[in-house]
Amino acid sequence: MTDFDLRRRQVLIGALAAGAFAANAAHGEDSTSKAAPRRKLTVGMSGFPPALEPVLFVHTATRRVVPQMFDTLIAFDHARNMALRPALAERWERVGPGALRLFLRKDVVFHDGSPFTAEDVAFTFSPDHLLGPGRSGRSIAMQTLERVDRVEIIDPYTVIVHAKGNDALLEQRLAAWASEIVCKRAFDAAGSWDRWTAAPVGSGPYRLVSQKLDTNVVLAPHDAYWGGKPPFDGIEFRIMPELATRMNGLLTGQVDLITDVPPDQFSEIQKRSGLEVAGGAVQNVRYLAIDSETPGLTDPRARRALSLAIDRKLFVESLWDNRVPVPNSFQFPSFAAGYIEDYPALAYDPELARKLLKEAGYKGETITYRLLNNYYTNQVSGAQVMVEMWKAVGLNVRIEMMENFSQIQKKPVQAIYDSSSTAVFPDYLGHAWREFGPNGTLPKQVGIWRNGEHFALGAKLQDTVDAGERRKLIRRMLEIIDREDPPCVVLHTSGQFYGKRRDVPWLPGQTLDLNFGPFNQAYSRT
Repeated sequence: MTDFDLRRRQVLIGALAAGAFAANAAHGEDSTSKAAPRRKLTVGMSGFPPALEPVLFVHTATRRVVPQMFDTLIAFDHARNMALRPALAERWERVGPGALRLFLRKDVVFHDGSPFTAEDVAFTFSPDHLLGPGRSGRSIAMQTLERVDRVEIIDPYTVIVHAKGNDALLEQRLAAWASEIVCKRAFDAAGSWDRWTAAPVGSGPYRLVSQKLDTNVVLAPHDAYWGGKPPFDGIEFRIMPELATRMNGLLTGQVDLITDVPPDQFSEIQKRSGLEVAGGAVQNVRYLAIDSETPGLTDPRARRALSLAIDRKLFVESLWDNRVPVPNSFQFPSFAAGYIEDYPALAYDPELARKLLKEAGYKGETITYRLLNNYYTNQVSGAQVMVEMWKAVGLNVRIEMMENFSQIQKKPVQAIYDSSSTAVFPDYLGHAWREFGPNGTLPKQVGIWRNGEHFALGAKLQDTVDAGERRKLIRRMLEIIDREDPPCVVLHTSGQFYGKRRDVPWLPGQTLDLNFGPFNQAYSRT
């Protein structure tokens, strides 16, 4: 079955499911009132979320759980090409190049019964929350929300969000990761970040029951949800790091849905009449992060050689059944006017790789590749393929197995390692910038790369609204991270495939986030 066939089948299933789960979120109708009794859902996933507080982490495991628990003011509609739609804000309007007035819903309650008001919005985007524990400024939220200056409360259900200067992307920022609204009353009552992260309170369709390290996360339905009654009578995210364990759980009926299914397992699922494969390419880039102080890789030419040595066409054909594309650098066509369509494709040029290694003075130093055991789909097999490709051009790369990202990023890193990046909103500033800007993952969180010109160009880009000028800045920034001072090696667009029971009405979206609430595109919307 082709990727097109898979997607077509998913849409048809969504249409059938819509008949049983029709809902009108604008009027808060019960999406299950005419359907069969709700079932509990068990999801087998590969990793445990380090925390369920949205501003602290964007780990894949965190992003799979957080959307069930929290809402944003504005949301991306995965069924309508990621167009913006109302969420906790019923509507909004521009009041200047750097300010947005939002009109809040009046029928929203948090999981603890507290009413949602403008105070919660102001607190969510305040330094006390955005900057994380100790207001260190190291929270992941600052990758995309550093441009938010303050929230002005007009009345209990009207706010104006002010940016620092002009910001053409303010609406998108308020729909992106880390913009989820938290309950101020519950945060204050917790008294500390440790107590708060043990039991965070949001307004989403499901509330937290328990989280047990490396075992599971259990959620219960929030039946007072403003968008309609949640479709499931509870969700258990069961941690199953090994693919074989997840597959066995699905095949034996222990779980209803599993994540991170590689193409070589599709046939095993599809031959079972009650099971199917869902998913496809998502708005995420798989890449290798590089510590610029790694022995043998301090010269940018050697880092570029790592990229030139990889035959990506062979890589995606052999490991992904040709179901994922290779982007032209760190960008997606969905960036629209911000997409540099004619930017050169990622090259496979082993001869140039050898030449650059010679110019860089590479003398066979051992390059450490810190590797997790298939945290990402096909991760180990992909690493083994790349090691052979690097060997062919003279690079001496040695795999060192690690247990978690804390070990991967333990300083001094002086290694390469696997990572991925979702476009949290469709623009360079919502994608590569959050990885490689001054508050991004590599420069600040891990501390393994810096480039003054890239930082200065990004600062200018944030204040630029003219499309032509933005494109010039973005092109130059791509040249820096792709060729002149590479912080990474772009591998391919990520694919996310799931194995699931056919009778579970659910469709995957365009990111790694999971959504089991009434706004999933498997349910009708009016």
